[in-house]
Amino acid sequence: MRRKSSVSQRPPAAKEKERRDRMKDLYSTLATLLQLQPHEKMSLPDLLERATEELKQWKERVERLKSRRMELEKDSKGDSSNNIQKLQQFVQVREVVDLQLEANLKILVNNKNVAPFDILRVLEESGTHVTSSNFCIVSHHLFCTIHAEASNARIGFDAEQIESRLLELVY
Repeated sequence: MRRKSSVSQRPPAAKEKERRDRMKDLYSTLATLLQLQPHEKMSLPDLLERATEELKQWKERVERLKSRRMELEKDSKGDSSNNIQKLQQFVQVREVVDLQLEANLKILVNNKNVAPFDILRVLEESGTHVTSSNFCIVSHHLFCTIHAEASNARIGFDAEQIESRLLELVY
């Protein structure tokens, strides 16, 4: 005669329901990370395809940023006083994709003329909408990385004009 185990086994249907619920939670988390709006409904394969594309884009961006950092580190190791003065502060604004820009700034902290909200104000006044900004103080420098997109797709923005306005603000 067989003995019954004291611990009752869950029926297969319950295990399957748990598995489906767990998968649903994971897909929901993925949709949140992809910043999908609640009204955006996607099939699971489409959701996975979009996640794959975004991961590829992030990987490319990380590689570009690593390359840029290496360039800046290489430039900053130069001993000439001209190089050192040039690198004390800099402003770079470039269009990364249609209607999206990236602004990189390095400002001396003791430059009392510049505050982060001033930088953001210049971008907003120039017809962009700031999507993300990062401000970090290291040693005596404020490093800013700002991503923005055109407020109006028909009008767009002028990256050179934005850069010149930021240069006026910084210097």
